[in-house]
Amino acid sequence: MMLFAWPLLGMWGGGHMWDGLMWNGAGASWMWLVVWLVPLLILLGVGYLLYRAFTRSDSEETDTALEELRIAYARGDLSEEEFEKRRERLQRDKETRG
Repeated sequence: MMLFAWPLLGMWGGGHMWDGLMWNGAGASWMWLVVWLVPLLILLGVGYLLYRAFTRSDSEETDTALEELRIAYARGDLSEEEFEKRRERLQRDKETRG
């Protein structure tokens, strides 16, 4: 709360307790960034993270078993027929679970 009350306390060069320090007018202009821009950026960042968490689609979720099967097929450990048979079985099992 003090972060938003700083402008009211006279930190912009006119305050009696800040006259001899770096807040005497020349260094006070960058405080607008701290007081208003930084909390705004934090709020926008949290909003973006919440948006991403709630809008994640099913297509982004990876099926690790199917990914392992694809890797084995790419290495040449499986024939095309064996790959197709196992892939169909994995998809069928996924549909019955989900």
